[in-house]
Amino acid sequence: MPKGEQESSKDAWMEYAHRLKKFRVEHGLSQERLADRVPYSESAVGHVERLMRKPSEDLTRELEKALGLDGQLMELLPQIHGVLGPRWFREWPKVEATAHAIRTWEPMLIPGLLQTEAYARKVFLGRPGVTEEEVEKAVQFRIHRQTVFSRPAPPMYSTLIDESVLHRPVGGARVMREQLQRLLEVLNPPYVSVRIIPLKAGLTVGCLGAFEVATLLDGGLDHAYLESTEEGRVTNRVRTVQALIVRWEALSNMAYPVDRSREAIHEVMTSYE
Repeated sequence: MPKGEQESSKDAWMEYAHRLKKFRVEHGLSQERLADRVPYSESAVGHVERLMRKPSEDLTRELEKALGLDGQLMELLPQIHGVLGPRWFREWPKVEATAHAIRTWEPMLIPGLLQTEAYARKVFLGRPGVTEEEVEKAVQFRIHRQTVFSRPAPPMYSTLIDESVLHRPVGGARVMREQLQRLLEVLNPPYVSVRIIPLKAGLTVGCLGAFEVATLLDGGLDHAYLESTEEGRVTNRVRTVQALIVRWEALSNMAYPVDRSREAIHEVMTSYE
């Protein structure tokens, strides 16, 4: 890890320890009493607070549950473990972590928040010149982002996916079958909605590229993320966000209802033998 990233990781770890102690004290708990509420030892909690051991995702999830938190510790993990993703993308996971609702459109791949680990790995392996270490960090970061659905109050997530995505055999039949099974498992309207835009819809405004729009919990400005062939872009520019919302609504009108989308996903899934 480069020196600058090492310093950033240490700063995030110190902030994690500070927050953990602050929330623990606010609840009137010693390290021992907090450990009684989680399936970890007092030393595991103490080592994190004293910067002797980096916190794991499982430990963090248990600590947040015990302290009634909603991502205040979890959001620091990517920086602590050096899996932040490309600089131009780093703002978006922060937006996801505070979003009340997220709407996405994906014409090429399964959306990142719904990808299996195997599918995500094959996606990242497709980048020219990528190293195995870079792939593993990218996969870890993507899987970590999915913890947004583990929040006590997860965002309402509505995604539109082009039908061609179901037929694109990323990683082969086994990976695709597992991936489409995941879509069926998480499809739980109104909390998670997956709808398919059929090929017969023809040329759509969605052909211009993938994007996401997030409405924030605190009533702040809506944000959007737009993909491109090289670097994506995160923006809260009102005009841009509103234009994307209009585009999403136009695409939504072309999509199958949830039940028909479920059938379409299942039909393609069973074709992957």
